[in-house]
Amino acid sequence: MNGHIRRHFDLIEARLIESPAVLSFQIIRRETSLYDGKLRVKAALSDGGVFARFLYVSETGKQISLEKYSLHWQDRRGNLVRRMDNAPHFADLPCAPYHEHIADMVQGLSCAPDIFTFLDEIEKGMASS
Repeated sequence: MNGHIRRHFDLIEARLIESPAVLSFQIIRRETSLYDGKLRVKAALSDGGVFARFLYVSETGKQISLEKYSLHWQDRRGNLVRRMDNAPHFADLPCAPYHEHIADMVQGLSCAPDIFTFLDEIEKGMASS
């Protein structure tokens, strides 16, 4: 088991526990090996919405790299608020495969998102609504 990746996943779980936006969450999958790890979490938000995340990370030289990811936020009616992922289905976008879906729009991202910042944005979005 990789201690560096395990600690990274622990920090993510701690952030979910501390977040005022998260009512509850479930760890659907958490695996670590010597070189990589996977984390899938589904969270119920305090406004009735849902936040789901999937991360596949690897470690090289004590640096954690986000290999595959999906960060998904929907409102209480099931409408997409925002989704960031690196699935290769928008290869024509700048900086593909990094992209985000905001409601019905898709745009490229310059790099992989910061998982903690995404949760910060959910908290801000919920506070302003």
